[in-house]
Formats: sequence, structure tokens, C-alpha cells
Amino acid sequence: MLGIGMFSWFSYNLPIEERLQLIKNAGFDAASLWWDGEDKHEQPDMARKIGLQIDNVHAQFMSPEFSPNGLWLEGIDGEDFQNMLISCVEDCHTHNISTVVIHLTSFKENVEVTDAGLERIKKIVDVAEQREVKLAFENLTSLEHLDAVFEKFPSSYVGFCYDSGHENWRHPNQDCLSRYGNRLFALHINDNFGDGDAHILPFDGTVDWNDKMQKLKQCKNVDYFTLEVDWDRKHEKCVIYHDLSAMNYLELAYKKAVRLLQL
Repeated sequence: MLGIGMFSWFSYNLPIEERLQLIKNAGFDAASLWWDGEDKHEQPDMARKIGLQIDNVHAQFMSPEFSPNGLWLEGIDGEDFQNMLISCVEDCHTHNISTVVIHLTSFKENVEVTDAGLERIKKIVDVAEQREVKLAFENLTSLEHLDAVFEKFPSSYVGFCYDSGHENWRHPNQDCLSRYGNRLFALHINDNFGDGDAHILPFDGTVDWNDKMQKLKQCKNVDYFTLEVDWDRKHEKCVIYHDLSAMNYLELAYKKAVRLLQL
């Protein structure tokens, strides 16, 4: 790994440029960006001028117009989600960003794997291969969809984004790193209490980090060890962060990332 990364949205309501500067000041080497909003095309240059590399961008998955589940269903919803992902791939090519993180399903309910969905994904994969942008599909609720995509598309541009918190909450016994580690493209390192997607800092929840870090050593190497932490202010156990400033929180996050890498 080349360095340590941080997701640009990290729980504090601040302008994006201030967020990125604080990430840099805390010691991080890279940022991952949420790909939405009027200023999204300004953010890559903004981060690079501050001195941060771009690990990846996270494609949208929440919108009144579409949802990841629609990808697998007949109708305009699926077409819109497909086209949004293709547009995101094109944007990554334009901004020289290597990887886009994608949700294949929603959290609330699952849909079946369908030929229609795989055909839509094929169109996205075709563009990704042409543009030389990696598609990092994230573990959410259904691993069946990941299995289907990885079996159908052996492309070197189709791989895995490991979210430690999602695994701890939704499929703690599935061992995603052993299952998909040979296709690892990106990391979303975060913790929780096994009762929701709290996105808290490592060592503050119930993830077995000794186990995860040992398994990570056996996986395909990635450029950045990236935290995706956006703690749930409504969760009673997150009170431990309430008195921290944004800078204090980022400094603590960086120390925990270093501690993980030392395991």
C-alpha cells in the first residue's frame, strides 16, 4: 500500500475544500470522493492542489430517480441507474481517477439476480474497459449478486470494494476477504456494533481487527488503506465522538489507521 486514505465525507458539516484540507493536515495521503453535487468536477483538482491523491470516487446510490435494486429490474429505473454509472466511469476517465465504487443492491430489500441486470452491467463493464477505469463492487446485503458479477465478468477492470462494517453487520460469517480478496480494488475500513451501519472508527466497535488484518495480508494489494467513517450521530454509543472537533476526530482516525497497519 502506498498510503492511508480518508473518505471526504467524515461526519462533520463543512465545505468540501475545508474537509480536504483537514484530511491533509491530519496526515492522510489520499481522499475518496462522493460523486454527486454541482462541484463534483472541481473536487479532484481541489484535492490534488492540497496535496492529496484520489483513491476512488463513490458512485451515487441514493436518489429519487433511481436505486441500485432497479438495476436488476425491467424498466426506466434500471436504465437510469445504468446510465448514471456509465457517466461516472466517463468522469473518472476525464479526471484521471482509477476506480469507482459501486453498490449493486440496496440495503432494505434484495432482488433476484437477473439477466437484465447482468446485461446492464455488461454495458458498464464495456465502457470501463474502454476508458481503463476499475469498477469496485461493494459488499452490502447480498453476496449472491457479487458472486454473479464476478463469475460473469472475469475482466481485470471488475473487482471488489471491501467494507468491513457492512460485513460485521450483515454477513459476519461470510469472510469476504478470503472470498473476494484476489479481486480487491478498494477498502472501506470502518467499525460498528453489529447492529447497524454506524461507520465508527476502528477499535471502537466489535470488528475483530486482528483477524481482518491477517486476512488482508493475503489479498491483492491496493494503493491506499482508506477509512470510510461517517459516524451515526443518533446511535447512543457514538457519544464518544460528540465533543471532538473535526480536526481532533481526523487525528484520532489517522492514529487508528496506523495502529491497524501495525497489526
